[in-house]
Amino acid sequence: MDTREYLQGLSSDGYKFFGSHKKDKGYIFRILAPNAKEVHIIGDFNDWQESKLRSYSTGVFSINIKNAKVKDRYQYIITDKNGQKFKKIDPFSRKILINENSSVVTDDSYKFNNKKTKISPTNIYQVHLGSLFKDDSKDKNQILDDLLEHVIANNFTYIKFLPVTEYKNYKSYGFNSIGLFAFTNRYGESKDFKKFIDNCHKNKIEIILDLDFSQFDPDSYYLNDFDGTRLYNYDYDDINYTYHNTINFDPEKNLTKSYLKSCLSFWINEFNVDGIELSNIDSMIYWQGDFSRGVNDKFMDLIRELIDLIHANKSLALASFNGIYDFDLGFDYVYDYSLRPLIRINQKQPFERNYYKKDVGKIINSNNSNRILGFSYIDSFLDEASLAMKMYGSEKSKQMKTIFTLFYSLNSSKMLFMGDEILSNQTFSVYENIDMHTLDKNQGTFNKFYKDLSKIYLNYKALNDEKSKTTILDIEGYSLYAFVREFEDEKLLVIINLTDIDYSIKSPYKIKELINSEDISYEGSGNINGNIEKNEKIYLSPYGSAIFKIL
Repeated sequence: MDTREYLQGLSSDGYKFFGSHKKDKGYIFRILAPNAKEVHIIGDFNDWQESKLRSYSTGVFSINIKNAKVKDRYQYIITDKNGQKFKKIDPFSRKILINENSSVVTDDSYKFNNKKTKISPTNIYQVHLGSLFKDDSKDKNQILDDLLEHVIANNFTYIKFLPVTEYKNYKSYGFNSIGLFAFTNRYGESKDFKKFIDNCHKNKIEIILDLDFSQFDPDSYYLNDFDGTRLYNYDYDDINYTYHNTINFDPEKNLTKSYLKSCLSFWINEFNVDGIELSNIDSMIYWQGDFSRGVNDKFMDLIRELIDLIHANKSLALASFNGIYDFDLGFDYVYDYSLRPLIRINQKQPFERNYYKKDVGKIINSNNSNRILGFSYIDSFLDEASLAMKMYGSEKSKQMKTIFTLFYSLNSSKMLFMGDEILSNQTFSVYENIDMHTLDKNQGTFNKFYKDLSKIYLNYKALNDEKSKTTILDIEGYSLYAFVREFEDEKLLVIINLTDIDYSIKSPYKIKELINSEDISYEGSGNINGNIEKNEKIYLSPYGSAIFKIL
């Protein structure tokens, strides 16, 4: 690493230099504190007695400790120019014991045996590892193996993890980190996670990690006032803190730039991940994440640099946006709230849903080829109800099947939060385990429907190719929608009934039914269509949906 490039905000390999690194004997420790008077280190290797680091004109401090070894805990003691002392964890540490406010010397090296390859189409399974690890009956490696088996069986092609970096506040889901280079101790050893990623690649499953670069934990042991000055955050208090009392990164500061760029490179290269999602980019794009305060141009510039770096590392650049995203920053895919209205509509009584016909028509007709549409963890705890629980009335399973039929027929990449594919009636909580394996009869039949539906999505380019087209058909009926999805010579007809009355409509084509939500194998009424000649009747049950191949 070129130290001067790092100081200029141009470096993306700081993790190779800073932190603790193995030497022939012991470890070398390096830290950047350009405004510090002195830096000392205490830890298991020196009986927690201060050892002074050598200082350099660049602001780097370092020390060789010959008897340092893996699992040794340590802290830095930084003395600022006024003589005040602060204890700090290592900003580049790869393991942190948050209860002890200490970093840990690690050996997390792993040789990957399987290369990453871009998988298409994109069907993403969003996972909060902490919830899965609430299952005390299995060890963490078995839970990860079960997760991979479940992902393969349900036709997902990607797993996207909520942040796996170290964090203090469990209710934050990891979104305000206290160690952006540290795999959280809650989730086990980073070597085991790397082995899991390697196994995913072996089974043609790609991995996306969330990274939150908008904010960091205000804990005094982390980046805040690191060397007695604000190296990484704003100098002005009115923009220093978020509305959630975390601290904003200052994108104009060179050390912020190199620190975040190095973090990107670290997770892509050391964990061999296929994509990075920058979480909650609205909090970066707008000052304090508040639309009314205007656009933060400096963060927009940094976002573009981060995207370029992700692409230079041959990975996907993704983002999540709390709202409707209408920028063009260069992301490969953006997840936003485009489908949130569909949830709200299905919370209404059936007779009210026709009032929203233009809204549904807009969802169907929009070109979302560079978006990820779907339902995230937020949709599974918002209003203290899971996605299935939000459906109106008692026939929730029927309505969920039809929402999913519509969703998987749209021109977009897909994402579901864990549990939605099994009709979970459990409100998502970070304190409870989500059981994806013990299903009741209703959940089992719904999951069978989901597997068949997602397989159709994967197998038909008319549904999954970004160059596919949509044509809405003009048919009569309250909350009834019909549209054609096509790619080259392949054409599919999709019919969606969002209300509680049945319909018979004249078919404009000769068609073959691929899936019907009322199939008896899904505990439906059995009123399906099979093969239909042109001008024959197509039957749609209340809350029913079907996909046909046009012959």
